[in-house]
Amino acid sequence: MVDSEVTAIVLAGGGSTRMGQNKALLKLGNKTMIETIIDSLKVLFEHILVITNHPEEYNMLKNVKFVKDCVDVGEKNSLIGLYSGLKQSETAYTFAIGCDMPFVHIEFIQYMMDSLKDEAIIVPYINGFYEPLYAIYSNDCLGAMDKLIQTKNYRISAIFENVPSKKVTYDEIRIFDSSLACFKNINTYDVYLKTKHIFESI
Repeated sequence: MVDSEVTAIVLAGGGSTRMGQNKALLKLGNKTMIETIIDSLKVLFEHILVITNHPEEYNMLKNVKFVKDCVDVGEKNSLIGLYSGLKQSETAYTFAIGCDMPFVHIEFIQYMMDSLKDEAIIVPYINGFYEPLYAIYSNDCLGAMDKLIQTKNYRISAIFENVPSKKVTYDEIRIFDSSLACFKNINTYDVYLKTKHIFESI
């Protein structure tokens, strides 16, 4: 069932320094990576924002809203992208994901949405590390993000130290995704080729 009370944002920063091209536009089967992600998200989300300073690169995307960074810090920055998306979100909560994370697990996202209570954030936490680009954020986070940006602290995990956050543990996650594939980033060409093979064999 599509949810109109939570927005999804996809951070599509642009070119990858490791891969020398825009990862979001790499093909997985007959779709680009970002199309694959957005088509999966549309099962659950009515409102989807794509955070990019180059919306002209994504003409193939339909029924999404493009949002540019609202702060220019001179470098690609996930915190700025997240902040910009939250400022444009018209819902109380927003799910954030990177443009290089094609193994979207809708049932797990739904579980996180259902687990929301009074926390400003619900975020997966595995082996001492947060997964900030597979988390749900309240608009109440904007004040804390504003302070981080003003002090030039662009460490996205710093948000969790400043606002009430609920950690989703590995024991909870593995019920849905025992291999943790949903957190997999396509950061190298070798990983991309392996992922491409998986999607072509589906």
